[in-house]
Amino acid sequence: MLGFAGVPPTCMVQCLHEGFNHPDGYDCAPENVKVGSLQMFMKNSGSCEDMGPGAFPVEEVHKITVFDIRMANADRHAGNILIGKGDDGRTVLIPIDHGYCLPESFEDCTFDWLYWPQSRKPYTPDTIAYIKSLDAEQDIALLKSYGLDVPLECARTLRISTMLLKKGVERGLTPFAIGSIMCRENINKESAIEQIVEEAQDSLLPGMSEAAFIQSISEVLDSWLDKLTN
Repeated sequence: MLGFAGVPPTCMVQCLHEGFNHPDGYDCAPENVKVGSLQMFMKNSGSCEDMGPGAFPVEEVHKITVFDIRMANADRHAGNILIGKGDDGRTVLIPIDHGYCLPESFEDCTFDWLYWPQSRKPYTPDTIAYIKSLDAEQDIALLKSYGLDVPLECARTLRISTMLLKKGVERGLTPFAIGSIMCRENINKESAIEQIVEEAQDSLLPGMSEAAFIQSISEVLDSWLDKLTN
């Protein structure tokens, strides 16, 4: 079953094979077991690198923008979005290769779709309803229930990115506007979200809780978004 963004079913696996990289030599032993992800193969006609973005359905692009903003994807380019066909024959976009999601900071966030015309279109009511239903705390608990160790910094990234997405749609912002807050204009200039996090950090007293830090970010973010939309 595919979720909202259409990411193929994926699971974490353990595998042992002599063909893998074993710098200290191969031995059929537990210490040589590799851990990685196994993803269902999806029929496709190529990637989004193979054709211009103008042909992509708006709603297909938007579902990926929601996923990438939430996950603070640091490696979204046209080559890791496959082009497929739905049961009704319509074009569907299939996002793959999510090994650099939920980083410890927002420094490397990159979204190729920022340069696609669909990103400047407003979200539909259905997509907005989905975004409003998102709950970062539930998702963090779900990840932990599957045995995944979610570092504090990565959980914080999910909390902040979900907050930005929800507050952005409340103000009628497009994917382009929200995504631009997360991505750097150039490598040497911090993104708006990086500056927001720093401003929130500077306002906290030593020893303040994680909840207090997230609340501080919420207040600073509100101020930034109010300036952007007024």
